[in-house]
Amino acid sequence: MGETIRFGVSMDRELVELLDRLTRSGGHENRSETIRGLVRKELVRTGSVDSDREVIGTVTLLYRYGTRLPRVPVRDYPSVRITANVQLHAEDEICVKVLVVRGRGSEVEGWAGKLLSSKRVIGKLSITATDELYRELMG
Repeated sequence: MGETIRFGVSMDRELVELLDRLTRSGGHENRSETIRGLVRKELVRTGSVDSDREVIGTVTLLYRYGTRLPRVPVRDYPSVRITANVQLHAEDEICVKVLVVRGRGSEVEGWAGKLLSSKRVIGKLSITATDELYRELMG
């Protein structure tokens, strides 16, 4: 992301105690790491990023064995790349498919939306990181 800036935050004692508990249970080194993680999650959750920016996420589908999943070609979404495709049986008749995808946020959402709107399919798109957050890991 860039230069680290220090700033002070005022909180009620109870909230700080909860933050410390979250820091310990999350395996974070300190409060700052916990707060950084919370801010990243919130940015991804609220879509506070430009929909033209690159994102990385997962599409999870749950369906009954034998259900025909729709064909949603990625060629209709030029930026979308499927980087992993895993399928397994949660139970004898219930399948789970997890797709790891990258691409422009709007195209990933559009492509995933077509899969997720299928009859007899339960699923979710989870955007894990934007290109900015991904690059932060590299720095």
